[in-house]
Amino acid sequence: MTCKDFKNLSLNQLRGKWGKAIIALFVATLVVMAVSIVVNFPAQMTANLISMGSNVSAGTFIFVTSYSLIGTIVLLFVSGCMTYGMSKYLLNLVRTGNSEFSYIFTGFSYGFNTIMRSFLLMLLIGIFTFLWSLLLVIPGIIASYRYSQAFYLLADNDDMTALEALRASKEMMKGYKWKLFVLSLSFIGWILLAAVTLGIGYIFLSPYINTAYTNFYEYLRGIRDNSQNVQTA
Repeated sequence: MTCKDFKNLSLNQLRGKWGKAIIALFVATLVVMAVSIVVNFPAQMTANLISMGSNVSAGTFIFVTSYSLIGTIVLLFVSGCMTYGMSKYLLNLVRTGNSEFSYIFTGFSYGFNTIMRSFLLMLLIGIFTFLWSLLLVIPGIIASYRYSQAFYLLADNDDMTALEALRASKEMMKGYKWKLFVLSLSFIGWILLAAVTLGIGYIFLSPYINTAYTNFYEYLRGIRDNSQNVQTA
């Protein structure tokens, strides 16, 4: 499949469902953004006070540091669960032609095991991508593509651990990182246009991009399943 194929397929799947997809993905993104703002607010305020020459007591510094550390952990839990939920939502959309709004919260509603798997996967992706980024920017970008299928895999396999999802994503993306990069690059015009609207346009663009990425996962999954069938035949 070419980039055009992925995009045309996504447009067909979104026809008549664009509004629902916009609401679902917007709410999921809004939840993560709201938690992020709450987590970062004390540190940002402290930084502003310091920049204006105000003295910050040791007690305040310890409080802000502790708050930020705990808040970062909470943010990883929330962002992991919401990413899992968005993956569930999008997978159901491309497979059945419909998806319920409630799917975006399945990261929480599917129980403690799913919450922990989502948290650990988000944490591991962050750590590994950061470590690769320490080498240079390019290795960090490559790492992000290497692990790009991990949340789809986690949402698709209830018995898969976070580490197994990372390994499976790495395996699936062998030879396909450039193809995904080209697909991402094909949206650059729309992304620039959305930026002109101060980001508002991205609310409408997000379902299109994410549905295309989900179809890319389905494409890779089909290749993997066919390969496994050939090996067991």
